[in-house]
Amino acid sequence: MLPAMQDFIEKMRGLYESTADDAERFEKARPYLRELLEDPELKERAETWPSRNDPDKGYYENLLFYEDPDYGFVLNALIKEPGEDTPIHDHGRMWTVYGVLKGGETVRRYKRVPGAKEELETVGDREVSPGYIDFVPPGEIHAEYNGPARTVGIILRSGNVGTNPQTWYYPETGERLQRFGPKQIPYELD
Repeated sequence: MLPAMQDFIEKMRGLYESTADDAERFEKARPYLRELLEDPELKERAETWPSRNDPDKGYYENLLFYEDPDYGFVLNALIKEPGEDTPIHDHGRMWTVYGVLKGGETVRRYKRVPGAKEELETVGDREVSPGYIDFVPPGEIHAEYNGPARTVGIILRSGNVGTNPQTWYYPETGERLQRFGPKQIPYELD
């Protein structure tokens, strides 16, 4: 495992041992993820990571680098090709800290319209670039819209989204579906 990633994992395990509150724990993880994003060896290796998404079929995969055997947190990557985007979704009960390693995209936040059955309202867009860290609490509705370059995100989650339900929203039809998050594909960083 890359030394920077091993260091990150040890720091996260320390947070789990010393901090009982998930909100506080994941807020404290932000600078650790920022350090990881600055690692030149990680950036170099990311050049060859495969993109495994098929947005037209609603199919997304994350590269799974690490799943903690004691605390359950995971470290993974989402690679998006130029112009690719995610569906509007939340992460269910997962806490997430998302960092941009390469590329850039627009992160759009949504909220449910009060009184409307399944209507969403945009509450903000943020253009993000390498080094940006996004803190996503459970249930926060959002989507990512990739720009003209390949984007690589490094993601810390409180659990494996591939085995935990999240919600996907379809404003054009008013539907929302419960489904498991992106499939987690084990990937070794050697």
